[in-house]
Formats: sequence, structure tokens, C-alpha cells
Amino acid sequence: MSKPATNGMKAVFTEGSTMRHVVVMTTTSAIGLMAIFFVDAITLFYISQLNDAAQTAAVGRASYVLGFVIGLSVGFMIGASAMVSRSIGAGDEEAARSYSGTSLISAFAFGAIVTIIGFLLTDWFMAQLKAEGQALEYARTYLFIVLPTMPFLGVGMVTMGLLRSKGDAKRSMYLPLIGGALTAALDPIFIFVLGWDVVGAAVVSSIMRITFAALGLYFVIGIHNMVALPTLDRFFKDLKNILKIALPTVATNLAAPVGAFLIAQAVADFGDAAIAGQSVVDRLVPLAFGVIFALSGAVGPIIGQNFGAFKMDRVRQALTDGVIFNLVYVLIAWSLLFLAQDFVVRTYNATGDMALVIRLFCVVMAGSFLFNGLMFVSNAAFNNLGKPLYATMFNWARQTLGVVPFVYFGAQWAGLPGIYWGIAAGAALFGVVPIIAAFALIRKLTAEQATQAEPSPAA
Repeated sequence: MSKPATNGMKAVFTEGSTMRHVVVMTTTSAIGLMAIFFVDAITLFYISQLNDAAQTAAVGRASYVLGFVIGLSVGFMIGASAMVSRSIGAGDEEAARSYSGTSLISAFAFGAIVTIIGFLLTDWFMAQLKAEGQALEYARTYLFIVLPTMPFLGVGMVTMGLLRSKGDAKRSMYLPLIGGALTAALDPIFIFVLGWDVVGAAVVSSIMRITFAALGLYFVIGIHNMVALPTLDRFFKDLKNILKIALPTVATNLAAPVGAFLIAQAVADFGDAAIAGQSVVDRLVPLAFGVIFALSGAVGPIIGQNFGAFKMDRVRQALTDGVIFNLVYVLIAWSLLFLAQDFVVRTYNATGDMALVIRLFCVVMAGSFLFNGLMFVSNAAFNNLGKPLYATMFNWARQTLGVVPFVYFGAQWAGLPGIYWGIAAGAALFGVVPIIAAFALIRKLTAEQATQAEPSPAA
């Protein structure tokens, strides 16, 4: 039987409307998540104003390398959030604080390791994306400045997850908003006033990541006292439990940058203008659909707390509410993108294939998020109900089997436009099965809990 939650860490998601919790957590988380990607979007915007396709494409190419490090950070964020929210739901504040400390230390350490690997593989990545000449030098310069600060981004991302586990959606939202405001203020100074171009953009991104981590640590330690420094034995015990969720989740989240990389490879065959357009699309996606990206991390603590409190009816309702929220939001966002496509093209000074790629996103690819969102919602269920490998399996299937053949044959059929029709077709095919599996898992766990709750027959 679960213990009542302490006053310090009340399980706030086990009571009240699940839809209200989904809406509040998702929108506040989305604002924060979109602010993180706003940093990259505004940086690319300023770089595009230099009217140098090589620099625009270079920043875009560099982002595919950084995406792998971000995938690691998001994995630790979700793993930490799941364990902390379960502990809070079960009333074990000591475990919650210990898990928080372990996750922060681990996120920084693993982020540093992956950063080193990123340095070693930079030239290989750039070769795969057809970077050469000045565009290659710009990309290498950008990466060599930004990569050392990526472990700080990992710490900042984990603090966002910890704040959401506590139910403090407001401060979780403030973290990236402040980072976005800092970038918007400093980018013009470093890029245009100082005349540093790509170097200036990289320096500002590095400053933002360090600030993000410092402020997040202040919120979780100074405001909420959520973190305890674990003993060595407790650290490895906590890490083992976190990794049970984090490693499959990391693998799950790495599927997205792999898919993006594979798409970029196909687009790169059409030249720097096309890859510059895809770089814009990669920034528009989280800005337009950051709400949907946030569903997994936001719905996760709601499911986790109610699962920890043995309230399976609320677990099922939270998942249902996530599906409804996804469908309504995507239809609205897709419609707005369709209407705003001319404005976006003008904003990024796009012409030729660069403009074509942006329009294909607004008209065709955006609609695929009706199905991508179903996968994000199902990830929340799998990660918080003890089946993170399910999320891994479905995401990798989507980003490989749902990308490579569809993009290849699409390009053969209709050239550059065919790539985006292929992306949409792959999403539709691979988006429905995971949500069906998630509801099936909830039915199974509900039946198991009902069986365990039945009194044993008299001897």
C-alpha cells in the first residue's frame, strides 16, 4: 500500500481534473521547450540575414550533431522525472531528493562523454551532410565552440524535469524563457555589432547553456530543496533505477535526431539552398509543434504519480486526454502554418529550393504531426508504466523504417517534393500502432492490480 505524500512533496496530480493537469503541464512545458528551440530559431534567423547560404547551411548542419547530445539530455530528464514523480506519489521524499541529485550528476557526466565523441566525429558527420569548402569550416567552428557547453544544457534540461515532477510548471517554463530572452538580446550584438557572424552565434549559445544550468540548479536546490547528494552506494543504486528508464529513453530520443539526419542526407543531395531550407524547417518544427513535443514529458509525471498511487483509472484518462489534446492542437497549428507560409519564406529571405522546402513543410509535412503526436503521448505511458523499451522500439521503427524507404522512393518519384510526401506517409503508417499498444498496456496493468487486490481464498 502506498504511503501518504508528505507535505513537502504532495502528489498534486492524483486529484482533480486530469485534462486540466494535461493542459496546464503541457502548455507550460511547451512554452519552456519552445523557448529552448527558439534560441536556435532566432540564431538561424540572424545568420540568414547575412544572406550567406554557406553560413546558414553550416549552422543547420551543426545542429544535427548537437541534436544527438540533446537527445541524451532529454532522456535523462525523462528518466529523472519518472523516478522522482513516482517517489513523490508514493510519499517517499528522501528517495525523490536522492534521485534528483543522482540524475543531475549523471546528466553532466554523460553529457561530457558524448560531447567528446561529438568532437571526434565532427568531420565524419559533416562529410555525410555533403559539407565542403567554406560551409565546412563554418560548421566546424560553430561546433567546436558550442560542444564544450552541452553538458550544462543537460543539467538545465534535467532541472526542468525535476521541477515538473514537483508540479512547479511555472519555474520549469521560466528556465528556457530566460535563455531565449538572453539569446534574442545578445545575438544581434555578437553577430552584427561585433561582426563575429557564426562565431558570435556560437558564443551566445554557449553563454545561454551555462546560464540555463545555473538558474535551474538555483530553482531545484535554492527554492525547493529537492536535491540531496547521495552516498556512493546510493548513487549507483539510484543510477541503476534511473538508467532502466533513461537508457531506453535516450535510445528512444536519439531516434529523432537519427531520423532528422537521414532526411538531411537526402535533402543535401539537392545542394546548400535545400539544406538551408531544411535547417529552417528543423527550427519551425519545435516552434510550431513544441506543444506536441512537450506532451510526453508533461503527461509523464501525471501518469507516474497516479501509477505510483495505484489509480489506474486516472492513468487511462490522462492518456486519453493527451490524445484529444494532440488532435485539436495539430489541426490548429497546421492551418496556421498553411496560411503563414508566405510570411515565413520572406522572414528567412528564402528563394529557390530553400523556399520550396519551407512551403512543403507548411503544406504537407506539418500534417504528419497528427500521427507523430500519438507516438509522443504513448511514450509517456511506456516510460512511466515500466515499459520504456516499447517506446524505444516504436520510435526507432518510425525514424528508420518510417523514413528511409519513404524518403528514398519519394525522391525517386518526385524529386525534392517527394521527400516530404514520403515523410508524411511514413508518419501516418507508424503513428497509430504505439497508441493502441499503450492503451493495451494500461488494460493489462489494471487487470493485474485488480487481481493483486483480491483477498486470498480461505485455506
